[in-house]
Amino acid sequence: MRKRSLYVLLFAVPIVLAATLAAFVVFGAAAGVIWLYIAGDSAWPPVTDYVLGALFILAFVATAGALARAAYVAGRNREREARGGGKAAAAATGVTALLIGAMLAYQWQVGNIGPKPDGVVCSEFCAGKGFMGSSMPPRNAGAATCSCIDAQGREATTVPMEGLRISR
Repeated sequence: MRKRSLYVLLFAVPIVLAATLAAFVVFGAAAGVIWLYIAGDSAWPPVTDYVLGALFILAFVATAGALARAAYVAGRNREREARGGGKAAAAATGVTALLIGAMLAYQWQVGNIGPKPDGVVCSEFCAGKGFMGSSMPPRNAGAATCSCIDAQGREATTVPMEGLRISR
C-alpha cells in the first residue's frame, strides 16, 4: 500500500473526531447567531432546522475533506522514504488521544460526566421534595447552602450542601 493511502487510513479516526468537533462549533455558532439576531426567544422558523442541519453536514464534510487531503499530501511527500510509518502511527494515536481527552475534559467541566455541580444537586433535591424551584448564594459568599423555593417564590427551607452530597 502506498504511503499516501496509508496516511489517510492512519489518520481516519482523528479526522472524523476533528471534523465532528468543527461541525459542532459551526452548528453552535450558527444557532447562536440565529438566536441573537434573528429569532430570539420566540418560535424559530421551521427552515432553521434544515439550515442548521445543512451547516453541520457542510462543516463536517469540508473539515474532513481538508484534513484527509492534508494526510494524503503528507503521505505522498514521504513515499520516497524507505522507513515505515512508525512516526505517523504514533502521531495519529497521539492526536486521537488528545481529541478524545479534550472531549472528555469538556464533558467533565460542564458536569455531564463526573460529580454533578452543586447547582444541579440543589435543583434535584428541591424538585424531589416537591418545591417549585431552588437557589444558591453566590460562590464567593462563603455559604455553601441550598434553598428551596415554594410556589409563592419564598424561601421554604435551606439545607447545607454537605448534607446533600452525603445523602447521595
